[in-house]
Amino acid sequence: MATVALQATLQPGTAAQETVPETYFEYPKVPENLESLNEKSNFFIENFWKRCNMKSAFSSRQKMEGAFRDYVSFMPFADAEVVHNSIDRLISEVKKNPKNLLTLGEIAEATLYSDTAKMVCDECYLPFAKAIAENRKISKAEKARFEYQASALEGSQVGMTAPDFEYNRPDGTSGRLSELPNGAYVLLFINDPDCTECELARMRLSADVNLNDLIDSGNLVVLSIYPGEPTDDWKDRTTVYNKKWIVGAMPEIDELYDMRNPPVIYYLNGQHKILSKNFDIDNLLEAFRQVNAKMNKKEGSQE
Repeated sequence: MATVALQATLQPGTAAQETVPETYFEYPKVPENLESLNEKSNFFIENFWKRCNMKSAFSSRQKMEGAFRDYVSFMPFADAEVVHNSIDRLISEVKKNPKNLLTLGEIAEATLYSDTAKMVCDECYLPFAKAIAENRKISKAEKARFEYQASALEGSQVGMTAPDFEYNRPDGTSGRLSELPNGAYVLLFINDPDCTECELARMRLSADVNLNDLIDSGNLVVLSIYPGEPTDDWKDRTTVYNKKWIVGAMPEIDELYDMRNPPVIYYLNGQHKILSKNFDIDNLLEAFRQVNAKMNKKEGSQE
């Protein structure tokens, strides 16, 4: 059975074995007959909230945040179905009080979604954002960002077909993601030239020998998208972009794709299904190196 670890990024310093000197409520005691980390994690996740009094638990947000972090720390090692069922039960219990539900959503956002989260897991966070977005007793102002997050995450999850969109090229012509040839992998690079991190990422990707080799061999297409209007200033800036890339502008792309941490990078397979998203540039370049090395080795063996 698939584990959540496949779609979660566990940051250094987070581990399921962390000990907690004093817990907010009594945590489940894992039976000794459960030996594997997966079995222990499943039991812990399934039973974590059973001894928590939800009516009074939110009286101390700080302690509730600590408990939630402990709960989350076991998710990468548990089965995905177990995690999702546990999250659904937790939300079902808490949503009886809209104020507490909003607090829970904010805690989940900080723990699972924000740029400071120790474990980023969109599939784990989405149910919390949806629960708040769909709650009629929470004000529009309070749930606005959760509505946006839920909408963006629902359409751009790993495993889904990437949302299609039309973009404008610097020369005034237009194109669509769906028009890219099937078969070649696609690196969708959403970036803004006014963003320092985006520019650094663009220059590193543009100069990478392995990435360029993959483009030349027809195995990879890079689609660089500016999330704004195709202004003359933007067109001028694109003159220094890698000529092997497809470059375009699409101002409403933030309505289709999760854009929390620019630059935003989605990696699509030959049928435009999302394989991964929000890559670390160093890891991405290393992946290109390994893929290119394997391809060169394969070609060498066929000669």
